[in-house]
Amino acid sequence: MSLAGQVHELLAPGGPIAARWRRYEERPSQRELAGEIAEVLEHGGVLLAEAATGLGKSLAYLLPSVLLAAREDRRVVVATCTRSLQDQLYERDLPALLGALRLDLRYVRLKGKQNYVCPRLLEVVEGRGPEESRMLDQLRSWAARDPEGDLDRFAADDAEAFRRLRARVCADPMACSAQTCRRGRECFWMRARRQAGQAPLVVANHALLALSGEREGLLPDFDLLVVDEAHRLEGVLLAQLERSVSRHRIEEALRLVGSGRAAPSGPRAAGGLAARLEGYGLPLLEAGDPRGIGVEEIRSLARRVSECREDAEALFRRLEPRGPRHALYGARERYRTAGELLGSDLGVLEAVLSHCSHFARTLGRFAQRLGAPGASAAASELGAELEQVSARFASLGQDLEHLAEAREPGWVYWRTAGGRGLELHGAPVTVGPHARRLVLSRAHAAILASATLASGGDFAFVAERLGLGEEWGVPYLVVSHPSPFPLAQQMRVVVFDGGAEEAASVAELVAELARATGRNQLVLFTAHERLRRAREMLRELLPPGRLLLAQEWDGPAGILSERFRLERGAILLGVQSLWEGVDFPGETLEIVVVAKLPFSVPDDPMVEARGERLRERGLDPFHHDVVPEAVLRFRQGIGRLIRRADDRGVLVVCDPRLQSASYRKPFLEALPVAPVVMRDKRAVALEAARFFGDAVPVEDKA
Repeated sequence: MSLAGQVHELLAPGGPIAARWRRYEERPSQRELAGEIAEVLEHGGVLLAEAATGLGKSLAYLLPSVLLAAREDRRVVVATCTRSLQDQLYERDLPALLGALRLDLRYVRLKGKQNYVCPRLLEVVEGRGPEESRMLDQLRSWAARDPEGDLDRFAADDAEAFRRLRARVCADPMACSAQTCRRGRECFWMRARRQAGQAPLVVANHALLALSGEREGLLPDFDLLVVDEAHRLEGVLLAQLERSVSRHRIEEALRLVGSGRAAPSGPRAAGGLAARLEGYGLPLLEAGDPRGIGVEEIRSLARRVSECREDAEALFRRLEPRGPRHALYGARERYRTAGELLGSDLGVLEAVLSHCSHFARTLGRFAQRLGAPGASAAASELGAELEQVSARFASLGQDLEHLAEAREPGWVYWRTAGGRGLELHGAPVTVGPHARRLVLSRAHAAILASATLASGGDFAFVAERLGLGEEWGVPYLVVSHPSPFPLAQQMRVVVFDGGAEEAASVAELVAELARATGRNQLVLFTAHERLRRAREMLRELLPPGRLLLAQEWDGPAGILSERFRLERGAILLGVQSLWEGVDFPGETLEIVVVAKLPFSVPDDPMVEARGERLRERGLDPFHHDVVPEAVLRFRQGIGRLIRRADDRGVLVVCDPRLQSASYRKPFLEALPVAPVVMRDKRAVALEAARFFGDAVPVEDKA
């Protein structure tokens, strides 16, 4: 029997899955999708599979993946974008499915290095204040018991203290390697990699998948690939490929070297490697041990820290953007050559590059001397740290040279100056060739699944962005399955034409909705500045006691999402990351307000560069790039509202262009139900209250 036939039988009503899967529901579309995925996994190729929320996409790809991994010697990698979905597949869905199939199959979860606690760092790091010290004690106790060392599994009682501490106790994704680590047997990351190499099914994430294409050994070889949340794969690849250098990055590397002065809180603290070298290396020298490092070598290294810091300051003064700055956003300028960035005098750049090269060579040489055969455990460990910091400086120098020269064909370069200081950035204009090289070419069959892959019913936009198509030698199939929910009964959609300034119009509408319904609202903006203004107004308009949360202003998206889920009548203002990837079922979210259609900023360097390429091909950038991208983001945003079969919700789009613009058709097609247009905010609020069956305030009845 074919794999597709086996899948259909298992998912049929009265079949084994129905009898043993606690959450089984009869879903013809799910069975059809599972069969389509099985065909491609068994015979090869690439499938773009769009499956609306509620269809049961996870089971549709897990079932054929598990069956193939069990019956053939073919490893399957399932990659998600969010770690929360990765954990859900590993901890809930796979155990339930294997139990229903009565199948014994080894599977592992593998994340990036920075998600695992580093035993060495956990031993030497010191808390900055009593909260962090208490958190460290809890972490050490947990790490001694936990078999995985996955920091996402640590139940912190103080989320903010843990967030600050996490980066200082995790494995270093840039510098940590088997060659520089002397605690391979204790390393949770190395243990997880070994287990992945022995398992036929690995649950990974997009970032690790992309990075493993460049760095051998991060993921074991695989035959079959399933990418869930595939609409985010391009962005993850772009983030992995992007290079950036900032004053902060240079300062962090210099801080690790230190000044050579002993720190008041102990030799492992702020004094850095130079102080520890002087404290450890000199006694070896005095004892006649050839691994000893001379005091002048160490002090020369420490002096170089100050020199590098001064030269870096001079460099970044030269790099300051010349144009005007926005009070909130700072400045962003694109550049195309080293001359455009720095002018004709490159001496200050060459000085910083020379420092990076010197630190990389010198620290590497010290590491070799301390890690020579016969070295003590303490010497080997110090040598490993020196190797790691040496690698940091080597990488820093390479990135700075690449960004300053701005010569790479097909790349775009820009500088920013704002709250995080001045930064240089560079990234490829398109990730298509990299997606083929790093991801798709590594598997016999690849399934790219998401709730949103088509723009205006067309998959060509996403396919081109990911380098798919006959012209690249990577043909693909597409399938699309709509929502199984009765959305016409579950949703109301209103286009609100407030006619006023965006922040004021949205704030007044949200306040009216809060007063009339008392329901949880997610308000999605396209710009931090408009979110800030709306937040200030809502603080005056909302009654006392009503919870108002604003992304970044009141905390990061993850922490705010958790607070929002626990409240009723709360209002969450969000940008960017809250447009997608968050799940607020039932009463945790009943109203979504979209402040504006989510078009990219026109002067974004990536948008500009893509537009130039399209114009060279005789295409209009707005209709071939800007609109399809905005439609996909719009679909993600409105997809936050109905997540379950019994959800109910109201969507309000505060952008009259949805009814009047020449490009409105694909946006209207993205709406699950036909919208009504309203121009009075009180009428919108009353319509929402009637839909929910809420009591209408007395003053509004009049």
